[in-house]
Amino acid sequence: MAQFWMKTLRLKAARDSVYGWVCAFILSVGLLGIAPSAHADITTQYATMTRQSDGVYALNADFRLSMPQQLQDAINHGTPVSFQVEFNINRPRWYWSNENLISTSREQRISFNSLTREYRVTSGANQYRYNTLNEALLNVSRVSQWRVLWPSQYDAGEPLEGSVRIYLNTAKLPRTYQLNSLTNQGWGLNSGWYSFNFTPR
Repeated sequence: MAQFWMKTLRLKAARDSVYGWVCAFILSVGLLGIAPSAHADITTQYATMTRQSDGVYALNADFRLSMPQQLQDAINHGTPVSFQVEFNINRPRWYWSNENLISTSREQRISFNSLTREYRVTSGANQYRYNTLNEALLNVSRVSQWRVLWPSQYDAGEPLEGSVRIYLNTAKLPRTYQLNSLTNQGWGLNSGWYSFNFTPR
């Protein structure tokens, strides 16, 4: 009988230990702000190339961006957030792997000025100001007339393949937010590559 009660007590202690560990883990996750977030992602709506008057082709693309609340809060508390747009142009070759003609990228950066209560979007030398975060995100999620392909780089009538993506550049976040991006799947914002064909004229 004594052995029975000893075994029962050991099982109860083990169960309580596991329960306590689980509770501690849940509490620590909550304190770190690593609780599962609402659905957040980026999807590509379209991407096209347009020929300008000087023969240069420009990229136009539209993405649908859904940002987790924690990241929105970070921006509203003064943390700049950067998105990276990457674009490639390849020449298809049936006898070998495709030839890369262009690989380029640009940064789309959102910041909040607490003094003027304005959101700023910086892209290269251009800077835009908005009254709301939604307006700023709409700017970030669009690529308009980005000059990427010059006449010396293509032959008229030759089919080419373009591919574009946009993603949250977590490497430029403060360390505390970098940790969050590693442990919270909702912070892994990445549209993935979107490919399309076009023929310069």
